[in-house]
Amino acid sequence: MMKTERLLIRNFTQDDAETCFQSWGQDKELGKYIISYPMKDIQQMRNYVAELSENENAWIITDKKRNTVIGYITLDIPYEQLGIGEIGYIVGAKYQHQGYAFEAINCVMKEYFINKNMYMIEAKYNETNIASSKLLEKTGFQVDGKLRDRRIDFTTGERSNLIVCSMTRQEFMKFSTV
Repeated sequence: MMKTERLLIRNFTQDDAETCFQSWGQDKELGKYIISYPMKDIQQMRNYVAELSENENAWIITDKKRNTVIGYITLDIPYEQLGIGEIGYIVGAKYQHQGYAFEAINCVMKEYFINKNMYMIEAKYNETNIASSKLLEKTGFQVDGKLRDRRIDFTTGERSNLIVCSMTRQEFMKFSTV
């Protein structure tokens, strides 16, 4: 479990499915950038939460003051020996633009760079997702490149590029106020 001034970031349990479905699982806005959204039904969310609850690097994000689930954050580490992970996050539309994602990303990066000695954390985003672009830039990520036509907006069928960015532990230590 991790905490910030406003957030409680904890691992998933299978009991979280209903709350997640209500909080962000039905967000049509997320479907512009993420394949599986909005979720078809609560069963799809149950299946997804069951997977996340088995992943020690997946956390639910809760606003401590309101005791409200606002999203989740993951850090996939395909090759631990390389010390490189990929961060991913979702914040429900009604909770966006309030600094929650920035706070959660910084908290997880601090945990992995300082306590788990990660070398680099990567992030990927759809280039049409201006909010994620600005968030990751504000967090200190640097763009490494773009992959052509790797994303699709399922509401319009239009393809766009996938932007890949990263930050090393050394950059985090310079950039952050740890």
